[in-house]
Amino acid sequence: MRNIHGVIGSAVVAVGIATGAVAAVVTASPAAAGVARDQVDGGGCPSVVALAARGSEENEVFAPDATNGYSNGYEGETLHRFLGYATAVHPELFDPDDRTVLSIDADRYPARFPVGEAGEDPDPATVLNGVGLFVDSMARGLPGGIDMVEEYEASTECRPDYVGLGYSQGVAALTPVQHRLAAQGRLRGAVYLGNPFHRVPELIGGGAMAGVPVHSYCLADDFACDTGPRSVLLALQDDDGAGAHETYFRDAVADPSAASSAEQAAVEAFADLIR
Repeated sequence: MRNIHGVIGSAVVAVGIATGAVAAVVTASPAAAGVARDQVDGGGCPSVVALAARGSEENEVFAPDATNGYSNGYEGETLHRFLGYATAVHPELFDPDDRTVLSIDADRYPARFPVGEAGEDPDPATVLNGVGLFVDSMARGLPGGIDMVEEYEASTECRPDYVGLGYSQGVAALTPVQHRLAAQGRLRGAVYLGNPFHRVPELIGGGAMAGVPVHSYCLADDFACDTGPRSVLLALQDDDGAGAHETYFRDAVADPSAASSAEQAAVEAFADLIR
């Protein structure tokens, strides 16, 4: 997410819209319970895939390599940093034939919520347009995760387990597909960063969604999850971005020894789920 001046109120409204949309899609999506977990033997199928969904306006596409789990490149800047730190402390975490990353791509999930450039105060029409693009992003992204998994499995004939990995808006995009995978017994758990449905800073573990563990990491003063006047004020004062919300794993990926205890715990929770 870029500069947030003039749109925090709209962001709150948009999160409310997303909450309702998630509930509707989860209710409407048939759960294919009891489907056999018949991986294709000898076909190079991974045993587990991290299904990733990026945050708003994170549109850079990355080349696949060991540091991002041989991803298709759509994990976004924040989850790319998360994966970079994870592989720095666990060099053997990913294997192209056993443990990989699949990110919901831009066609299925645009991850839109444009909020203007640094120092810019958008007029009401610009804000309204940004909220409209966010709503369209969610309308496409909620079923987009299901489509992504179905097409991946149809093209590879693989049926791996999955671990959800979401940042910001991406947490909502993951919800319907995770519920479907959980109903099939193929969701190991999830790790979230900057989760707008999470209202407590630091790392929460031991939660559950559809019977699987959920670990949600909220950085202190992140307006998306550590709500309150202080976090909003700090974000508004940040002329270069969205305050703490866009700083996850920035120091840790540059210097693994600089990782906070909560960052270390989030990565260890992810490593435990995917291995």
